[in-house]
Amino acid sequence: MTHMNDLKFKERFALKIQYMAGWVTLPFWSTLLIALMRFVGRYRIQHLREIRRYYKNLKRTVEGPILLCSNHLTKIDSLILNWSLASTWSYMKSFKIFSWNLPERANFYQNYILRTLCYVGSCVPIDRGGSREAVKKSLDKVTYLLRKGHTVTVFPEGGRSRTGRIQEDKFTYGVGRLVNKVSNCHVLCVYLRGHNQKNYSDIPHKGARFYMNMELFKPESAYSGLRATRDVANQIAGRLVRMEQAYFAAAGQ
Repeated sequence: MTHMNDLKFKERFALKIQYMAGWVTLPFWSTLLIALMRFVGRYRIQHLREIRRYYKNLKRTVEGPILLCSNHLTKIDSLILNWSLASTWSYMKSFKIFSWNLPERANFYQNYILRTLCYVGSCVPIDRGGSREAVKKSLDKVTYLLRKGHTVTVFPEGGRSRTGRIQEDKFTYGVGRLVNKVSNCHVLCVYLRGHNQKNYSDIPHKGARFYMNMELFKPESAYSGLRATRDVANQIAGRLVRMEQAYFAAAGQ
């Protein structure tokens, strides 16, 4: 099993500095991004108070780390998720409930402004298709954060769905590996979708009203090793697929 000391002191220290930088500057960049989403994008979250109440209760009552696993349709899904789960004031009181995420470096780290926002916005960049060592280092950081009580968001499909629906065959086993490396890890499955989102896109369509549903569970597997990793990943995939089916059934599609 991977241990915290798999990360060198300077890497753990760098994550702490990043965390503090995000917390101190949160009122500035959070206010700006939320204003852009609300007034430029004209986005709205359905049942926002209920969503935030549910998440607040989870963080108070669940013992152990929470890994948030969501479907993926736009480049700013993680931003919408954090906006939905708690207010800026709640994050200021406890920044640990603000979810870290793993954006693909190629998408967000080629521009200085985006790079800065990703840094203060609690991102651990990952090079999908990169060297095994580089990917492992990113996953080691996420494992460390989970064990320290932070929430982390991952998109198990590994990228935005090209069909507009969850693609089980695209699920990566990395999510299963994360869960199995962190003792007592809970998974919060989230299904997020704008009402007018038919397919994938860079950003949601203007005026989108977001539906969001959440289910918490603790994956268990009777297997070990790679079979356990696959089993846990398949459990998460199955949950998200059922949540998507429920969404479209309610919509009459």
